[in-house]
Amino acid sequence: MKSIVKICGLSEKSSVDTAIKNGAKYLGFILNYPKSPRNITLDQLKGITQGIKTNKVAVMVNPSDDQINQIFKFCEYLQCHGDETSERINDIKKKFNIKIIKTIKVKNELSLQEISKYQVADEILIDTPAMEKTQTFNFKILKDIDITRYFLAGGINDKNLKFAMQNTNKIDVSSGLESVKGIKDNNKIEKFLNLVKSYEN
Repeated sequence: MKSIVKICGLSEKSSVDTAIKNGAKYLGFILNYPKSPRNITLDQLKGITQGIKTNKVAVMVNPSDDQINQIFKFCEYLQCHGDETSERINDIKKKFNIKIIKTIKVKNELSLQEISKYQVADEILIDTPAMEKTQTFNFKILKDIDITRYFLAGGINDKNLKFAMQNTNKIDVSSGLESVKGIKDNNKIEKFLNLVKSYEN
């Protein structure tokens, strides 16, 4: 099965180009969370994505309408990475006609029940609750649970990629592709995406 990889926290044009060249299907940009070392400005977003047709994802935490209004013309997706309710997501979709990825922060098996509340979202991303502080996902939580329709994130790297891909073909990776915190390593991007291809069924 072909894999779908989303590389998140991109901040440099060369990394964007490397990701696209090697088959990444989604590119994630953190836009309203200054606490993150991967946070970029709207001008930076425009500069590094000009002319790019690959799915661009604006990753935002509890964004206001004003913040969404600034980015929705430049990104195909908005990733709601905060405490947004299903009602809020529905409201965003109606106002801005943008596709939504909703992040579910999983602490335990009970957390997975949150997924059913967000049927309005176009995609679900299952992640740790670490909020930009690298934390490896506890894959044991997913035992006997079908998440094949969802993206999986949480400290994924070349060492645990194969195990992650046993759960879903939708992989979200960020810090695992960095040598310096907040800056993507283009060699790691290329190596990771080639490894994904080697693991495909």
